[in-house]
Amino acid sequence: MYNYCLTFRIAEQTVGGKTPSERRQRLIDNVYSTNGFWAEPTSFMLVNSGLSTSELAKKACAGLSASHDLVFVFDPEDMSACYFGPVKEVDVLKSFFPKAKKVE
Repeated sequence: MYNYCLTFRIAEQTVGGKTPSERRQRLIDNVYSTNGFWAEPTSFMLVNSGLSTSELAKKACAGLSASHDLVFVFDPEDMSACYFGPVKEVDVLKSFFPKAKKVE
């Protein structure tokens, strides 16, 4: 099992017929784990999962808008990371997480 940090921004608009609240709940449902899960902050979660960083990121982003929503997942132990959505400053993000890969 791996511990992950996940931060996100859900656009404040309806996209594909889904409201921001529905897309946020979808993200929570996508990554929820009975092994360990904490989501009290509005845009940050801690998740324990047996999935790899890229597998968890792909699962997390299912049903979100690549044009409007933003998700960043990283493993604090090995510093692997994935990002999704309109990240404007990829070079800055990669200066902190050189292994970061875009979720397609």
